[in-house]
Amino acid sequence: MNLRCTLCNRTYPLDTRRWRCECGGAFDVAGLPGFDPATVDSSAPGLWRYRATLPLPENATPVTLGEVTTPLVEAELDGLRFHCKVEYLSPTGSFKDRGTAVLVSVLRALGVQKVAEDSSGNAGASLAAYTARAGIACTVFVPAHASPAKQAQIAAFGAQLVRVPGPRENAARAVQEAAAEGAYYASHYYNPLGLAGLRTIAYELWEQLGRRVPDNVVLPAGHGTLLLGIYRGFRDLKQAGLITRLPRLFAVQAQPCAPLHAAFIQGNAEPIIVEEGATVAEGVRIARPLRGQEILAAVRETGGQVLAVPDEETLAGRDALAQRGLYVEPTSAVAIAALAHLRPVIGADEITVVPLTGSGFKSPLHQPRFQEVVRDFVRQHGLLHTPETHALDLVSEVGEVAKEVLKSTDYGQRPFAPTPELADELGDALYVLAALADSCGVDLEQSLEGVLHKYAARLESTGHAGSD
Repeated sequence: MNLRCTLCNRTYPLDTRRWRCECGGAFDVAGLPGFDPATVDSSAPGLWRYRATLPLPENATPVTLGEVTTPLVEAELDGLRFHCKVEYLSPTGSFKDRGTAVLVSVLRALGVQKVAEDSSGNAGASLAAYTARAGIACTVFVPAHASPAKQAQIAAFGAQLVRVPGPRENAARAVQEAAAEGAYYASHYYNPLGLAGLRTIAYELWEQLGRRVPDNVVLPAGHGTLLLGIYRGFRDLKQAGLITRLPRLFAVQAQPCAPLHAAFIQGNAEPIIVEEGATVAEGVRIARPLRGQEILAAVRETGGQVLAVPDEETLAGRDALAQRGLYVEPTSAVAIAALAHLRPVIGADEITVVPLTGSGFKSPLHQPRFQEVVRDFVRQHGLLHTPETHALDLVSEVGEVAKEVLKSTDYGQRPFAPTPELADELGDALYVLAALADSCGVDLEQSLEGVLHKYAARLESTGHAGSD
């Protein structure tokens, strides 16, 4: 096996430290074994059942965190039945673990000691966990607006977390500079080793459905590695003569950032360049998907579509799925929101699969709701500037009201007993404020320290604090 450029076909050894070809093209793994049911190891857990299909050197010992075969759970929304492939039950809470487990296993076998990655959250958290397991130093560059929960997860695994202000692409540029200084760029979209691991989702689905192929797979798409992994996995099964057709692939994006959808509608082979609009579905906030041409080709080959849904529908889809016991982050919910738009093309007797890509615990519940309320307010009143600006302005106004309430009790000298419900609301408000500050790249620790000093000075000046 080796690496081959998708543009010029030049080959590189598997242990190259280059992250793309000299011509600028992305790599694929050449010489991967095909799928053979006889090589499936029924005694191995999860994706390691299919080790014979993976690009692992012979001496590689898998780096594992206990991956399992993820469940296939039936669900129903407004009369449409579908199967949920619950990928968020992977060790770090997202489908990224399939690719990361393979990637880090190869890197450890090759003797890599230091890696860097750019991520909106899930890929970074996954890489941080598996490199911690393998004893490899890891640095993750994240957009400053990434979910605080995901950033905390990355840091908890011991990776160096670097917050990069501005659009998602800024984090990509920052990590490429780090790679130029010697770190192995363990990119979840440039590096094809992880992409090979995502093919195992298709193998599992085939087995779970009684060696049948689903009619439709509906899934979120940013860089599109999940779609490509599933497409390639089913293509392996077809080439092995185990299925006669591929499932229709439906890629779903968020309306504020939908380059693949724009290209699909216009009939383009390449993604359309778009602005990176803010969206609650941060995992698909990708303005320039690296392998966009292959994604569009796979969708068209299978008779599928590329859709784009508004954030309001995404949040409604998340809530509707949660009421059926399945709790996902907004990025996963874009696929749920798309089901209503696909009703005219999906037959009632067809098998439709929706991979649930990330756990709801990775995204704060209240922050997206807060942003949605502010957006509605801005539209209703025709206000200038962005919804985010008005969100911060509103926080400032609420703070002034809270200050007046505090003064009315003479800073606690007169009784003030909030109900448990109000206490919970206050806690949620503080969490939202912290999340907003963090999403803007504010140094929370330094800001909080300054606020506390200012507050202490004010209490002392009013006689409400100080030595006796």
